[in-house]
Amino acid sequence: MRLRAFPIFTARAALSVSAMLSAGLLATALLTAPATAKDEAPSDPCFDGKLSIKDVLDACQAFIDKGNDDKKLVIRAHSVRAMGLSATGNLDAAMDEINTAVAIDPKRANSYFMRAAAYHAKKEYDKAVADLDTAIELKEDDPDYYLLRGLVYSQKNDYDAALTDLNKKVKLDPKTTNGYSNRGELYRKRKEFDSAVADYTKVIELDPESAKGYVDRGWIYVLQDNLDKAGPDFDTALEIQANNALALVGRGVVKSRTGDATDGSADLRMAERLEPGVFEQVRALGVK
Repeated sequence: MRLRAFPIFTARAALSVSAMLSAGLLATALLTAPATAKDEAPSDPCFDGKLSIKDVLDACQAFIDKGNDDKKLVIRAHSVRAMGLSATGNLDAAMDEINTAVAIDPKRANSYFMRAAAYHAKKEYDKAVADLDTAIELKEDDPDYYLLRGLVYSQKNDYDAALTDLNKKVKLDPKTTNGYSNRGELYRKRKEFDSAVADYTKVIELDPESAKGYVDRGWIYVLQDNLDKAGPDFDTALEIQANNALALVGRGVVKSRTGDATDGSADLRMAERLEPGVFEQVRALGVK
């Protein structure tokens, strides 16, 4: 399997939405950062993503050991090694690579962002905030910096600061769903359910073929005891993704609350077979 198929900084992190998002943001930082002509010039196995993780790690180390005057390429080599090491569960060594990248160019905002994503996944939230503060000082218009800092503040239960950052993310990046989706989750935590519904409705508007927006909005309707709207959202989600465990639980809950207590049993049993532990996820949403 190739290196870029692996998740980033999630090997020992809890598989929560925020941890997975940190992984995605870190991958974005590495793989979609603007490239210069000099970035694209070399043909080296460290950068082409065609080898196994071990071979890419070795290739990047060889590239670093040869020496190169282009700081951006050296930083990229350390970043790729960080990605590979994290995929194998060696987070400490991965962090060493990112620290080296920061030391090579302390004015490069993306390196702080990468390190913050790693700190977030490791639940070292104060360090993540510090790095994101620096990244934003260096580059104040990147929406993903605000997104990640908003997630970190949410983990720290500083919901006001989190909302400020997520509002900034949405303002800077109004056509992308993850700002609305994560702000909707924050509104749920704040029990501002109408605002959560509005954000998830925007997610559906932007990406109507994804089940997630319907599932998320459906559970907000359940929390509002608005089962007439919750049911159709879960039905739509299951039309899109028939094996969505959270949608199955939702449909089962709606059936059991609007009919006989056992009407939703089949959906609930199927959900648990598909995803053991799904009921804990539902309880974490505040559903009783």
